Amino acid sequence: MKVTYSASCQKLSNKKRFYLPSLIPILFFICSLRLQGQDSLPLVKQVSLANTEQFTIDSKYVPDENYIIQVSLPIGYNRSERSYPVLYVLDGDKSFGMIKEITDWLIWSKEMKNIIVVGISYGKGTQVWWEKRARDYTQFEDTAYYEYPNAGGADKFLGFMKNELFPVINKNYRTIEDSNTIMGLSFGALLSSYVLFTQPEMFKSYIIISPALFFNRNSILKTEVDYFRKHKELNKMVYLAYGDSDNKDWVIDPTKEFIQIVQQHKYDSLKFITQVFKGETHISVFPGALTRGLKTVFRP
Repeated sequence: MKVTYSASCQKLSNKKRFYLPSLIPILFFICSLRLQGQDSLPLVKQVSLANTEQFTIDSKYVPDENYIIQVSLPIGYNRSERSYPVLYVLDGDKSFGMIKEITDWLIWSKEMKNIIVVGISYGKGTQVWWEKRARDYTQFEDTAYYEYPNAGGADKFLGFMKNELFPVINKNYRTIEDSNTIMGLSFGALLSSYVLFTQPEMFKSYIIISPALFFNRNSILKTEVDYFRKHKELNKMVYLAYGDSDNKDWVIDPTKEFIQIVQQHKYDSLKFITQVFKGETHISVFPGALTRGLKTVFRP
C-alpha cells in the first residue's frame, strides 16, 4: 500500500522572454487560439473546499487501483485536541462536496455532532466512476442482468477499507475508532446493507439511501437470513430511506421486503429507522434523506 499526498497548488515555471519583433504576430495568433479554448487553460482557478485534504492510496487489496481519499475536518479541528467520529462516504466523486457542505451547515446550526468526513473516489471521470463503483459495491458477479461485467468486488473493496484506509485515517487524524459510520446511495447502499450482515463490526452506524437491493435477484435477503440463523443481536444504528417515486422493481419492492424481514427478526439492540419520502426519485431523495440520516446518527 502506497499513500501519496497531493499538492494543493502548482508552481508556474519561469518562461523565457522573446523580444524579436517577428515573433509578435505569432504570439498574438497563439493567444487568440488559447482564448477560444479557455476550458483547457491551466491558469484558471478551481473551486476549493475549506478545511479539506486529499491523498491517494495504492491498494493491494483491489489490484491496480489508486484511490483518491478526500477528508473534511470540522471547523476548529487544528485548535483542539478532541477526537471525532468518522463518516465514510461512498461515491466520493459525486457525493463528497455535497455531504461536506450539508454536514458543515448542520454542525454550524448545532443539529449534529462534529465529525470527520472521508470520501472514497476514483478521480478519473464519470464513466470510470460508474464502472468501478459497480465493481466495488456489488458482492456477486452479475448473473441476472449482464449489465455489470466487472461486478463482484465488494469483499476486496471492504478489505481495502478495513486494512488500508482505516489505519491511515486513524493514524493521521484524531478519530474515535469505534464510532465509524458508512453512507451509501444506490449500489453504495447495497454495499452498506451487505456489510451490515457480513462484517457488522466495521461500522457502528449505517446510512442507507435508495438501496439497489434488486442486484443478483435480491440476494441481500438471503444474506440477512443467513446472518439471522447465527445471530440474534445486532447492536447497530441503521437509518434507511428511499423515495416513493423510485423504481418499483429495482428499489421499492426489494427494500420493502428487506425492511419487513429485518423488523420481523427483532434483533436485540438494533435501532432500525426507516423513512419514505413522498414524490422523491432515486436521486432527488438524496439530500433530504442524507440530512435526516446525519441528524439521526450524529444527534448532538
